[in-house]
Amino acid sequence: MKKITALAAALFAFTAASFAYNPPAGGEYVYTFTSPEMLSGGASATGGAEFNIVPASIIFNPALTAGEQRTVADLSASLLINTNKNDLPGNDDASMGFGCQLGLIIPTRYTVFTGTMQGLFADFNNMNLRNTVAIHLGAAKEILEKQFYVGMNLYGGFYTGDDSDFTAGIDLGTLYLFQNNLGFLKNPRLGIAMLNIGKPLNGYYTYGIKEDEGVLSDGDYPGVFTPRLSFASTLFKTANVTGSFSTDASFPTLHNAVFDISYGMTFFDVIHLNAGWSLNILELAEKDYTAAMPSIGVSFKFLFNSKKLGKEDWAQSEIIPSLAWQEVYSGIEVVSLGAKVNLGLADTSAPEIILWDEE
Repeated sequence: MKKITALAAALFAFTAASFAYNPPAGGEYVYTFTSPEMLSGGASATGGAEFNIVPASIIFNPALTAGEQRTVADLSASLLINTNKNDLPGNDDASMGFGCQLGLIIPTRYTVFTGTMQGLFADFNNMNLRNTVAIHLGAAKEILEKQFYVGMNLYGGFYTGDDSDFTAGIDLGTLYLFQNNLGFLKNPRLGIAMLNIGKPLNGYYTYGIKEDEGVLSDGDYPGVFTPRLSFASTLFKTANVTGSFSTDASFPTLHNAVFDISYGMTFFDVIHLNAGWSLNILELAEKDYTAAMPSIGVSFKFLFNSKKLGKEDWAQSEIIPSLAWQEVYSGIEVVSLGAKVNLGLADTSAPEIILWDEE
């Protein structure tokens, strides 16, 4: 009888928490607005359509960086323009906001370490995120060469707005790279992650999605205990053009469903075009939000001589500037600009084994 009573109490508590879940608009996308790669479809547990890995990728699956062979530095900034101001009594709406992101990937012999710091300052009434800063520190390991990756993050951050609060916890993730094609699907990948295992932002006043509940005092975002499942693959590949896609399903706090899809094309291994789209079931059901406009992004790859950096392995490196745009929440325009630097060239050739000295 005691076990039944305890089970009933736990079920009641979970149901009550689920019913109370009322994040602000954009709360489940807070980490995507500061990076052009994340904004245009890279916010995925498989690294997006084209497997374009940047330090911020670990926010969506800490295993993604396990295959990186080069040191990677990344810097980006975003401008958020509010074209449809919504002044509320005693709370004027801001016209502009901004965000920034700085990250670094450092591969070592046994583990790949990654760090990324993100700040978003968006004092809007239609996307009531106010001011947030977060740091993610990750470690990823290649368990099976070019086949199975695992990773873990430690994260922490804080919020300031009408009040203040902090968040802290861990993320776990895996990535499986299929060794064979699945029919017409080439180089398929499967990513599974459990994100935000810890304390979410809460305990302050913000406007939630559910209008009938008025002002929400417990933000609870991003959703604590969020499982994320992703599949990605190349659809076609010619000598000069490649087309790929990724799909994600995540379930914040296990009582919302968010679906993401992205499509990417690469031309001559230099120009990358990406588009992404997201469908948030709770936002569509609880408020008069239309689904966000699709995001679009473009990036270009340039080689440069980096001998002056003092390492022979960095004699030739890549710099990849990128730009992305999306309109969210009926008039907030997000423009993100960044650049990624890959120090050195990836080793794509198999090792050469010499059994006897060759003349």
